[in-house]
This record gives sequence, C-alpha cells and structure tokens, in this order.
Amino acid sequence: MQSALILIVDDDRDLREALAETLEDAGYEVVAAVDGQEGLRQMRAFRPSVVILDLVMPNMDGWQFRLEQKHDPTLCTTPVIAISASHTAAAAAIDADLFLEKPFPIDQIVQSVETVLAARARRSNAIASAEHERLLAVGTLAAGIAHEVNNPLTYLLLSLTGATRHLERVDAPDYRDLLDRVRRLLRDAVDGAERIRGIIQGIRLFSAGADDRVAAPIDVRQSLESALHLVTHDLEQRARLVTSYDTVPLVIADEKRLGQVFLNLLTNAIQAVPEGDRASHEIRVATRTSAAGHVVVEISDTGAGIAPHVLGRIFEPFFTTKPVGQGTGLGLSISHNIVRALGGEITVTSAVGEGSTFRVWLAPADPNRLVIDRREPEPGDRLRILVVDDEPSVCAHTCAMLRDEHEVVEAGSALEALDRLSANPAYDVVLSDLQMPGMSGLELYRCVRALWPELASSMIFLTGGPVDADAREVLSGANLPILDKPLDSARLHAALATRR
Repeated sequence: MQSALILIVDDDRDLREALAETLEDAGYEVVAAVDGQEGLRQMRAFRPSVVILDLVMPNMDGWQFRLEQKHDPTLCTTPVIAISASHTAAAAAIDADLFLEKPFPIDQIVQSVETVLAARARRSNAIASAEHERLLAVGTLAAGIAHEVNNPLTYLLLSLTGATRHLERVDAPDYRDLLDRVRRLLRDAVDGAERIRGIIQGIRLFSAGADDRVAAPIDVRQSLESALHLVTHDLEQRARLVTSYDTVPLVIADEKRLGQVFLNLLTNAIQAVPEGDRASHEIRVATRTSAAGHVVVEISDTGAGIAPHVLGRIFEPFFTTKPVGQGTGLGLSISHNIVRALGGEITVTSAVGEGSTFRVWLAPADPNRLVIDRREPEPGDRLRILVVDDEPSVCAHTCAMLRDEHEVVEAGSALEALDRLSANPAYDVVLSDLQMPGMSGLELYRCVRALWPELASSMIFLTGGPVDADAREVLSGANLPILDKPLDSARLHAALATRR
C-alpha cells in the first residue's frame, strides 16, 4: 500500500470519481476539490504529496491556482500533474511537473503519480546528500581552524592571566595611574581572548563528525553558552538578549549534538525578529526544572510568530517558510531527531505577531543529583606534575600557571615524558596533550598504564581539536578527563583536585 495522499482538483464530478477510484485501488489516499479556491484550502488542510490539477474550472482556474500555490512558501514545493482537454499552447506550457492531455487512459494517472513521486524523492535525496557533503566540508575546515588557533590562544590567555596576577603585586605610588591603565588594558585583552575562546569552542562543538559523538552527563547551560557565542553578533543587531538560568540537573547527552540543537533554535529566533527595531524585541533563553523533574530549555523570541496552518509541519524535513535559497528546511528536523534520540522532546507555542517559544525537554541524568557543584576546589597539598606538550609556548605557559601551587616538570614530547618517568616515576599527575607528532597522548597513556598503572589512573589530557573515537572510548572508559584548549584555569584546577 502507498502512503501518499493525492489531491484531485477538477470541476468534472465523473472524472474526479473515476480518478479517485483508480488511485485508491492503487493504494493511495485521495481528497478532492471542485475548483482552485477549494483546492488551496484542501492543500493547507491535508498537505497532499501530489496535486492532480484541471486547468479549465470556474471561480479559480488551474493557472490562477498555480500562481497562488507558487507564492505560498508552505505549498510551492508540492508537485503538480496538470490535466486539460485544451489543445492550446498555453495549456501545454503550464508550469507543472507533468502534463496530461485529455482524454487519457485512466490507469495512466497511477503511472504519472509514481513518476512524479519518484522524481521528487530523487531531488530530496540529492539535496540531502549535497547538504551533508557541504556540512562535512565546512566541519572539517572549521575543526582545522579551531585546532590551529587553540595553541596560540592558550598561551595568550595564560600570559595575560599571569601578567594580571603579577601586576597585582606591584605597589608603586608614583605610577598608580599608569598601573591602573595597564590593568584595564589587560582586563580588556583577557575579555577579548575569552570571547575568542568561546567562539572557538562553539566552532569545535558543531564541527565534529559522527565518530566524535558520545553521550555523557553534561550541563545544558554550557552548550547554550557555546551556541550563544556563535550568534552574538547577529543577535545584538536585532534584539536584546535576556537570560534566566535556574539550577538544573545534568542530562545524558552528546554535548556537540545538543549544542547544534540550541544553535538551530537560536538562529531561527534571530531570523524571526525583524531588522531595524532592536529596542522593541527580545530573545529570551532560560533553563528550569519542570514539576516532573525534566530539564527544560526555553528559547523565545518576540518576532513574527508562526501561522497555525504551518505550526504542525515545522519539524518536517525540507519544510521551510523561508524564501528559496535562504533555508534548507533541515534545521528543525535535525534538532527534533537529535532530541528524540536523547529520549526528550521539542515543543513549540506561537502566536502570529507576538513571537514563538521553543522548549527542549530532557530527562535528568541522575534524579538523585539535581545540580552541578560549581564551587572552586579547596587548596590542597602540592602535587608533582609532569606537563607534556609538543608546543613549547603552551607547555611553558601551562607550567607557569601551575608553578605557584605545584611542583612542575616539562616534557616536549611523549618520548621525553617516558624518559623522565623512567628516571623517576614519582609524579602525582601527568598532564598531557592528546595530539602530538611521533607518539600521541593516547599511546603515552597505554605505555604508562603498562609500566606504572597507578600513575595512569591520574592522567589528565588536553586537546585543541576533535578527539577520535578510539581515544574517546579508551579515556572515557578509564574515567580520565579530557580538557579543551585553550585551558580554563578553573576546570584544570578542578580536575587536579580530583587527583589529590
């Protein structure tokens, strides 16, 4: 049995009934209309897969019907089979996917419908394939850029943070005004570097391939912030951002895929708001816990809203109300599939002229652990740390950041790290880059695990790029942290605190 719905628009009752009977015998569902006006109403109500359209009808003929259909972004992609007893050039030139001249064998209509549906499927597959290839290429490029930027950004941030810390120790009354200016400049530089960090993390978040997908307990607020970093510029041009983050449980999700959901929803919210009236519009982002314990993320806008007859279709693949060339119709469909795969749901409420609110509902990772503990780690005993990184500046600045509180030894490669450990394995922590020439961080871990198993359980890894599936599986299975570059001082110290 076929699953397609066919709309027959024809003022000839006998022909309508004959066509309907033939199509129903072939397994299709059928609805009918007696003229173009009723046909448009039926299209909006039933969303047919194909329209069989007579050209000469009262009230609204087939040419007028096609004109109205093509100007409605919700209807324009539905294929049309035109039928007519007219032999004029205007009839033969009708803008339709297929034209049949009356009279035609009644069973030819089934073959025509199958031809049109097959052509539509080929177009959809080609569009999906092209979009997939484009996203892969963009993702590969973005991941490469992020990796190259992360190393210099790491030592830039570490240098700025270190300079700020040392400057606070300077007390020179004669140069107090100058010192205040230098402090302000350093703070501005740190703010700028932190913004770059957020953008790079966002790019990495959304450029990973399928092999990088891994579900783990995460904080939805972190994914939201990464997505917001990517749209900050466009958002600030159109609306004010209002955030309200309640404390929420962790959820089990792939951070990259969930971030993609939030990016899609934020992008749609921005595009829903008209340009040129920023003061009158808001985009609101909120997190809360529902009465049933679900984590709820709300993204609202005060834009144009969604018409009721469109609302039920917005999660369909390739469905879009945007002009041709400005949208693929995949964003909401992908987001819906991602959230469903996580055992969650996306819902939407909207009113024309007032705006829309999308809600992402996710189950908590652990009902007994409702919130993330964001307290800074308590100071503890000094640790002896081996820092391993093939980028000299990153290695040096990481050591400088740690040296005030810990005893630190540098190694410029995994092989040098093994030499140092062979000479004296008495380290509390090995802090190693994952992606190094010659011997990777994962290979170093395997060597350490074989030779000094207790030390292997106290390793921490850094990465400036995507983590391959093998490394992710091995290190996650061993419960070893992987920290993104550029290093976040609070996260690094929190990771070290767990190794005491």
